[in-house]
Amino acid sequence: MSTDAVVPPPAIWAQRNDVIYLTLNVECPDPTFKFTPDTMYFKGIGLPEKKNHEVTINFYNKINPDKVISKNTSRCIEFVIAKADTKGPYWPKLTVDKNKPHWLKVDFNRWKDEGSDDETNEGDNAMSLEDMLRQANDSKLSFDDLDDDQEDSDDEAMPGLTEDKDENEDKK
Repeated sequence: MSTDAVVPPPAIWAQRNDVIYLTLNVECPDPTFKFTPDTMYFKGIGLPEKKNHEVTINFYNKINPDKVISKNTSRCIEFVIAKADTKGPYWPKLTVDKNKPHWLKVDFNRWKDEGSDDETNEGDNAMSLEDMLRQANDSKLSFDDLDDDQEDSDDEAMPGLTEDKDENEDKK
């Protein structure tokens, strides 16, 4: 185990009206985390450097600690955290801290603006993190639709190269 100082894990977050998506970008096989209505506590040893990671997040508003879904992948730990007030407005930030923590960034891949058309259409059809991960594991990549007979533009001979070679041989 490393004797380095304890540091917060790099994290990204996004939100919807009813949930917060939080991803801790650390490979941690045996993490400890605990949720209260106001906070999240995380502690773990990150691989491969064996860095000590620890953080307490004081949420901007209340959450429902009983409705937290977590998924520890090989590269990160993902959380879907239910907001206590599911009908309330978007939070202006994740934490109550006056300054933005240096280790926390916005997850633009999951971000939706409050009141966007995509969010209002989700309703009951919105997938949970578990459903999304299950679907991703069930679908396999397929290259069957690629046509080998079709010629790509990069397969064509480059103009002028063969002529230049012949001209150079003639000059010798």
